[in-house]
Amino acid sequence: MAVVLLAVTGVLWAWGVDRVDAVGKVIGVVTALLGLPPLVFTAFRLRWGTPGPGSVSLGEAADMLAEAARRQWEAETRVRRLNDPYPLPVAWEAADPDSAEDWALLRAAAEQAPGGPSNDPSRWADGPEGLNGSGNDIEEVFLQRIPTRRLVVLGEPGAGKTMLLIRLLLALLSPAHREPGGPLPFLFPLATFDPTRQDLRAWMTHQLIREYPMLGSPAAGIGAGSGLRDDSLARALIDNGLVIPLFDGLDELPRAVRPHALQSLNEALPAQHPLVLSSRTAEYGQALAPARNATVVRLNGVAGIVLKPLNAAVATAYLSRDAGEGTGRNAGRWSRTANALQDDPGSPLAQALSTPLGLFLARTIYNPRPGESTAEIPHPDALLDIDRSSRAAVEHHLFRAFLPAAYRPHPSHPCPWSLEQAERYLAFLARHLEDTLAGSPHIAWWQLSASFPTRRLILALGFAGLLTSLLAGLLLGWPVLGGGILVVALLCASATAGALFTPVHEHSGPNIRIGWLPNIFVVVGAGSGLVAGLVLGLPFGLWNAVTTAVGAALVGGLAGGLSAGVPTTSAALSPHDLLTVDRRVFIGLWITGALAAGSVVGLGTRWQLGVLCGLAFGTFLATGGAMWWRYSTARMLLAAQRRLPWRLMRFLADAHVRRGVLRRVGTVYQFRHLTLQRHLARRDVS
Repeated sequence: MAVVLLAVTGVLWAWGVDRVDAVGKVIGVVTALLGLPPLVFTAFRLRWGTPGPGSVSLGEAADMLAEAARRQWEAETRVRRLNDPYPLPVAWEAADPDSAEDWALLRAAAEQAPGGPSNDPSRWADGPEGLNGSGNDIEEVFLQRIPTRRLVVLGEPGAGKTMLLIRLLLALLSPAHREPGGPLPFLFPLATFDPTRQDLRAWMTHQLIREYPMLGSPAAGIGAGSGLRDDSLARALIDNGLVIPLFDGLDELPRAVRPHALQSLNEALPAQHPLVLSSRTAEYGQALAPARNATVVRLNGVAGIVLKPLNAAVATAYLSRDAGEGTGRNAGRWSRTANALQDDPGSPLAQALSTPLGLFLARTIYNPRPGESTAEIPHPDALLDIDRSSRAAVEHHLFRAFLPAAYRPHPSHPCPWSLEQAERYLAFLARHLEDTLAGSPHIAWWQLSASFPTRRLILALGFAGLLTSLLAGLLLGWPVLGGGILVVALLCASATAGALFTPVHEHSGPNIRIGWLPNIFVVVGAGSGLVAGLVLGLPFGLWNAVTTAVGAALVGGLAGGLSAGVPTTSAALSPHDLLTVDRRVFIGLWITGALAAGSVVGLGTRWQLGVLCGLAFGTFLATGGAMWWRYSTARMLLAAQRRLPWRLMRFLADAHVRRGVLRRVGTVYQFRHLTLQRHLARRDVS
């Protein structure tokens, strides 16, 4: 604040504004504006007021969410080619008894649940062995065979746990299993959950709203007077049991907090609440018994299954069909490899190709895509010539060959990036996730700025502001050097203040609930400005006090109303959509703040000073209320260092849709598999 006031005073004297009343008026307005951050940015995080005309019932919200989720995951299934050429017949068997509830206790818990069992007891399995199955059996296992409808899905890396969860999600969303207004499944990646600091239901609410902004609206019949901390549709859906959570990736949490995560699930979701949890087998066992003499934490009322590896015949049949065999093309392409696997089904090569991940890598490397010629791609016989001394050696070869295959030239889809560029960009992103973000799997654009300290981002913004202000100084007739330096000082000070009061954090995601909504903060903001203007303006005369107070009240009321606006679309936001929303928030806040402060100060003194103060306050509001500027600044710095492309979002979308390197989960991207992320993070790409 001191820097801003000094800069304003310096500009006043430089322009010859030596009247004490004008100085007092400007200082009063600016001080009133800078006194609003706690109010304004509290308003960004809270929402007051009654439900508007757009409020919907819980049943309607559930139906809209179900339809949007179905479309989203059907599209993602096509991108991931989970059904091309056909769904892999992943099979499973009952998990070790130590991983699940005793079957007799599980049956008793379902029978004694309030209101009785949620499914037909005559269709319950007689014991854990009754859970064995494959493919589409997963829906019957979850809905009918398990008395409590609580399931743990275990498996080795790449075994297909997420794929099975997506298959179950789509089955539960189908009209055959879901009635209008009924519960619906939602996939929650657990990697961003911190059970030591976050409430599980609050975290689930945030995930729902970030992906489906319309769920931030108030639920019909729940208003400001309800006494609830969160009256959103998302929280109401969760609290009323209309969301079936599919928690993916317990193993992606740090080892020390996994037992806390299980305890959070027990506390937040009672034993009669359906859920699914996936994890790697060893990591789940460690979570149940974290250390010697430590308290054992078990997930209440769950049955467990373990995914089985694919046998050699299933693997080679899938690869052969994907290559086009059986249609007169590429006959015998995989025959030598198939013979080798059948001769030694326990070999390291057979083990590497026994998972959906291994088959995905192999098909990408050795099978032609539509429009490609087999003469232009490696032949599967190359697998018989590589180092096959261990499974790790075979998998290392597949990971090394994957990116060259994903980015090989294609006549129908020319790639704007060379293989060398793509490898460098993806390796940086992998190291960013592993080193900067402690192994998080989420490539979230708002976390890109974590690569730099905030001061470096502000200095970069200040440098850009210097160039802009010098040009503005020439156009407006200001002293080029002095005016430019003062403007940059204002810009940097305002950006610093905005960063300190920002209502969002790199790990929580953009605040999409910023907008204009008349509410109590309008009154409080106007009142704060009025009082501040009177108190600060009175020493310089009654007239100055009145004009300063009126101007500050107008700005305070306008700033106080900048809260709680929620996009009304029922479609899921993509990463690009979320970036667009946040950019609009930044621009809207900047224009609103600049016009408000600039008009008040400009009318009271000089229009040049109004421009200066408008620039400062608009920058303050925008940098505090949106993440777009942090992302854009970091992206340009990284692009200048050749660590990322200039058009990053286009690169990520291409890696997702056309290359299969990334997958999309809501508003973030992930590497196709965590093992691929860790492989790239260790890769030396200069």
